[in-house]
Amino acid sequence: MNNNSGKIRNIIINIVTIAIIIVAVVVYRKFDFNFYIKGVVDDGITQFTRDSQIKYSQTRSYKIENTEENDAMFFKEIPVTPNTPYKVTCMVKTENVKNSDNNPMAGAQICVNRTEDHSIVLSGDNDWTKVEFMFDSKSNDTVEIGFRLGGNLLRASGTAWFSDLTIEQGIPDKTNTWNFGCFVIENIDAQAGSKVVDVSLTYNQKQEVNENIAKFKNSIEDMSNGKIDVEYEVINITEPLTTLSYEEDNGYYISEKDIYPLINDYVQAKEFDHIFICTNLPLESELIGEDVSEWIGLGNMIYLGKGFSNIRVMDESYNYAGKDTFPEEVYIHEFLHTLERNAGENGYEIPELHDYDKYGYYEDRYYGLKQWYTDYMNKNIKDNGTLVGLPAEIFTMKPPTLKDFEFGTELDLLDEPSNIIETIQSIIEKIQSMFETTNTTYQAEGVA
Repeated sequence: MNNNSGKIRNIIINIVTIAIIIVAVVVYRKFDFNFYIKGVVDDGITQFTRDSQIKYSQTRSYKIENTEENDAMFFKEIPVTPNTPYKVTCMVKTENVKNSDNNPMAGAQICVNRTEDHSIVLSGDNDWTKVEFMFDSKSNDTVEIGFRLGGNLLRASGTAWFSDLTIEQGIPDKTNTWNFGCFVIENIDAQAGSKVVDVSLTYNQKQEVNENIAKFKNSIEDMSNGKIDVEYEVINITEPLTTLSYEEDNGYYISEKDIYPLINDYVQAKEFDHIFICTNLPLESELIGEDVSEWIGLGNMIYLGKGFSNIRVMDESYNYAGKDTFPEEVYIHEFLHTLERNAGENGYEIPELHDYDKYGYYEDRYYGLKQWYTDYMNKNIKDNGTLVGLPAEIFTMKPPTLKDFEFGTELDLLDEPSNIIETIQSIIEKIQSMFETTNTTYQAEGVA
């Protein structure tokens, strides 16, 4: 009798255990986000769910629904090897995604949280689309990979599904050959405050761009003593630029969001390492009549992880250098801002590009700051008995391109549990993590 009672008790315990496991699995499948952290800027207007109906493959998709404009994403911190290229790939579907202020940088995208690095951006209605996002880990040993409906300082409404998330580690291209895309924007038809900017490049101005980018190639190769090799392509864009951005210090300029609709297909096809945008945007004094920086070149910007610079194509009456004997100076200067930024993000301490006078350099009447740039690129600036400047390895630290992944290695850092045992293990780990003291309160990054 006792034996029968023991057997019955064991059977009941097993049944209860199985029932608990089944319930746990059901709850897990409904609510679990595979250890991704959910973040929003505004509470109460975003829903995160796992969708078993709308999915690309057998794996349930990750769904973000913004009922109103919001910046929302789910992200995961992963370990990375410093100074290494990575490629994140996923399938994305969108429905009725609308971006705030018609900004094309707001929508469904992949990103590195707390940075400006992001993939192409999908808005409107899109069937399943493959999105690839390449980034360099720089000096980091961990990064937060995010899947986002919104954008950096931007918001979007609508619904996005993300499926089949994968990550791959590449092998960095350590050659010193940089591929420059020089985009000549022939026409502008945009609003600048109360004024309409309606200008077109002249034949002579277009020729000037071609001449100066050729001079840029030769000069920077010579001045760097061969530390950089330049390839370039000049692409003329005839479709008008229709928007301009504004900031207090520099006035009106062309930002990533302004140029994205015009050049992105070219950029994705060519995989440029740096981008110049050249056009005859009027000076700030002509646009707003205020005492602001009359920039001829504007750099230190990012376009989908690549260095990005504005170049004003000026009339012959305006010379960047004193006698226009070094007209490619503006191209060199703005590109060096990208190398300056890269050096800082990789942990190097170097002089600021604009601090030439602190080291005894001055603008020559004929050659501008040519000597400063030469010593800057060759780490030949004297500073209290030492030589400072750009380290030679910076010239090989280019943004990732697809060729970095020809012999890449797939990682399991974003994988889903593949069977019931892994699912149960994941549930146990999730329960254990609930009792840890680490702070798991995050918010989607709204500033960078």
